[in-house]
Amino acid sequence: MSLIRAAIPLVLLLLLLELGWASLRRIRVHRLADSLADVGCAAMSQVVDLAVTALSVAGYAFAARGFAGVIFQPAWPWALGLHPSPMLSWLAVFLLVDLGQYLVHRLSHRVSLLWACHSVHHSSEELNYTVALRNSSFHGFFVWIFFLPLAIIGVPWTVVATCYALNELYQFWLHTRLIGRLGWLELVLNTPSHHRVHHGRDAKYLDRNFAGVLIVWDRLFGTFQDEEEEPRYGTLAAVSSWNPVWANLHGFALITRDWRRAADWRGRLLAVLGPPAGVDEGASSAAPPNPPAATLAYAAAHLALAVAATVGIVLPGRGPADLRMAVAILVLLTLGVVGGLLDQQPWARPAELLRLLVAVGMTAAVALSPTLRWALVAVFALSLFRVGRLSSSQIRRSRAHPSPSGAAGRLQRDTG
Repeated sequence: MSLIRAAIPLVLLLLLLELGWASLRRIRVHRLADSLADVGCAAMSQVVDLAVTALSVAGYAFAARGFAGVIFQPAWPWALGLHPSPMLSWLAVFLLVDLGQYLVHRLSHRVSLLWACHSVHHSSEELNYTVALRNSSFHGFFVWIFFLPLAIIGVPWTVVATCYALNELYQFWLHTRLIGRLGWLELVLNTPSHHRVHHGRDAKYLDRNFAGVLIVWDRLFGTFQDEEEEPRYGTLAAVSSWNPVWANLHGFALITRDWRRAADWRGRLLAVLGPPAGVDEGASSAAPPNPPAATLAYAAAHLALAVAATVGIVLPGRGPADLRMAVAILVLLTLGVVGGLLDQQPWARPAELLRLLVAVGMTAAVALSPTLRWALVAVFALSLFRVGRLSSSQIRRSRAHPSPSGAAGRLQRDTG
């Protein structure tokens, strides 16, 4: 099991502590619809990560074999025939991975294709520990490429993956408004204060503090900004949707639009690989309205089922591949349709009726314990009646678009 999945209990503990401390201080740090979208993004990224992991491991192994001996001999400990202690070797790789994370993160704010992926994480107008879970489903398809130099010099994939996972886990606790400055640690480490700046959409905070663990990279390369007042969070052009599937596709839709608008191949190339542009005049910069309470409760229940199903398929050895694939498709369908209900889209209720019928059929067909099977069938059957009673007020909302010249639109940040 990966370190990130093994850390789930710690993640849940931090979530509960944040909620408890905010409640004691009478501070609102969560918005239910936003948190549901965050959890939906997390489930979607875990499902897609099954393919991402396979691709990245295969690509890294291919590079390690193909370039073996071209630069350095691929031996562990790596580097020029030196034989440092294992601890120093791991520390060296951890520092290289942290530097690589800084560079990838910085590029992800400067290249439209990468920003289309990474902007998912910035699109929330809140900053809390559920936002830390709001990760792109597609960013991983590109990230591994930037760590191939480590394969060329002979660093094993397992070492790189472990250091990267530790880097990602460290960044989780940074996503909070409830931890202030940390004294001298602010000089060396990335802290919640530094990371609040990174999520800010205020002009002076844009594209600052890309660090993973060590803030020294930002100080060294001129991208550091101290927190002077609490930022507004989110993106300049808001996604304006609670739908986790749309949050992951929004940036690519904008690239497609700008590709079609481009007059020549240079413009098309810039739409994909050029810098993200500013927002269109009049584009939305606000989150959508809150759904009705009944819709929120219904969505929360079915997202909980989707998360449970996701855990079931991402853990190793959980059922045959074809069954896991079927469950993965149902999870993605659930996230998209339930997201449509949260957005109160006209198509969502008919789509939900169809999804529930599919879910009932799949549950009756797959190999489950009789108790679990009939419990799920009862839940889906009851939901067939419940979905018809949800609020019929449907809100049609045009999607926010960035400027015609840029691709992924400057989906930079905003919340509080």
